Amino acid sequence: MKAELNILILDDDANDARTEFLSTLQADPPDVILSDHGLPAFSGSEALAIAREYCPEVPFIFVTGSIGEEKAIETLKMGAMDYVLKDRLPKLLPAVERAVREAEERAERRQLEAERERLIHELREALNEVKTLSGLLPICAVCKKIRDYQGYWHPLEVYLRKHSDVTLVHEFCEECAQHIQPARPAERPLLAPRQGGTFAESLSRADVVENQGFGREMS
Repeated sequence: MKAELNILILDDDANDARTEFLSTLQADPPDVILSDHGLPAFSGSEALAIAREYCPEVPFIFVTGSIGEEKAIETLKMGAMDYVLKDRLPKLLPAVERAVREAEERAERRQLEAERERLIHELREALNEVKTLSGLLPICAVCKKIRDYQGYWHPLEVYLRKHSDVTLVHEFCEECAQHIQPARPAERPLLAPRQGGTFAESLSRADVVENQGFGREMS
């Protein structure tokens, strides 16, 4: 609980108008509201209704001179956290501490619930992405890029690596392998240019063997 609490007090000695009360709730929401049941400008029940509408998370406690059992039950049903009689003010501090503590616990639960909903939303998006991969997947007929659900195009390998556990390994199928020429080893020249000179033609050993003018191996 906070070391210092912002407490808004409405009692029968102050002429707290409805507009002033509302502006206070909007400008500087209190940590707890203490209100008399009978106010000169408007009733405590009206103040409670306004507080429930504009700051429902703020605890509202009635501090009044007298209140019947039926009225007390009615105020609790309307959303009041508690009520304390003015002739029993020593009970006020424990009531305020309990109300603020419970309000903080509710705020923590709301935060946890919001985080839970966020995680569920992210999980659903991830599952939808997986379903897209197993269903229709737009692919360019020319460059083979993939279009995601936001309309952006990605290289096939990049998209699959991002949205699945697939890793592509490059190989050749039997049909494509038949059209691939094996790399020829580099031919070693038979004659090398003389130092300081050039040849008009450089012959390889294969050229010499295939030439009809050279029927035997050259030494």
